[in-house]
Amino acid sequence: MKIMVTGIGGPAGRNVASLLLERGHSVIGVDMQRISLPGVKVHRIPPASHPSFLEKLCTLAVEESIQLMIPTVSEELPILASEWIKWSDIPAVISQKQAVYDADDKFLTSKRLSNHGVCVPRYLLPSQVSSPEEISLNLGWPCLSKPRVGRGGREVVIRNVKDWPAISMLDDRYILQEFIPGTDYAPNVYIGKKSAIVVLEKTMLKEGIVGNAAEVKRVNAPDVADIAISAAKAMNLTGPMDIDIRRRNDNNPVVLEINARFGANITQAKEVLDAVLEDFGV
Repeated sequence: MKIMVTGIGGPAGRNVASLLLERGHSVIGVDMQRISLPGVKVHRIPPASHPSFLEKLCTLAVEESIQLMIPTVSEELPILASEWIKWSDIPAVISQKQAVYDADDKFLTSKRLSNHGVCVPRYLLPSQVSSPEEISLNLGWPCLSKPRVGRGGREVVIRNVKDWPAISMLDDRYILQEFIPGTDYAPNVYIGKKSAIVVLEKTMLKEGIVGNAAEVKRVNAPDVADIAISAAKAMNLTGPMDIDIRRRNDNNPVVLEINARFGANITQAKEVLDAVLEDFGV
């Protein structure tokens, strides 16, 4: 099958493409940067924020006779979940619009999961606190600040009480979150006709104690798998997901955030991609 992978220059895009090539598929890659990848024909397209992004992507899909489209860039997901079906009849590996929108926003994710009984870190918007004492009472120190819409370790900051002046300057494009100190996991999940889950433990983080994984290993952690599946169902998400989960000091896992796409470490969870391909008749 001829499959288009977006964000081919990123770790998720490269690794998805690598697995597809291993399985004998033709891969057409797209990226906003100039990328060279062995065995893959790559096109440069505008970023998701550009007005011509969708038109260019759809035109390329038709010109290349694509049979399946796999997005791997977080910024593209809300646009494609909302608009792709209006532009193209080529199937895309993406969840439904509202679920993708909610997962894209860390505050809405926390709120929805909490409302459905899925454990999350305690959280607040900056507008909901007016003193360091309130943070101490409601979140505890240290806490995290991070963008509501963002990915990886971008602007994820561990805050201590001395950082209150900086916290007080944040607006509600950010979320404040209880810092969870325990073991960090990245379950790779697929919810569909054929579902799959592989729990990966992050054994090293690129930013030290927060952010993306530099190294992972497969582990048997049934409670982490259970909460990952519960989170996906509570969000009404289908398709592939990369979920961030950590353990509290009492060893209980909590869900930090959900990426409604393949994760960067998909090569360690090949069954998840295989389940997707089987569901799409590939």
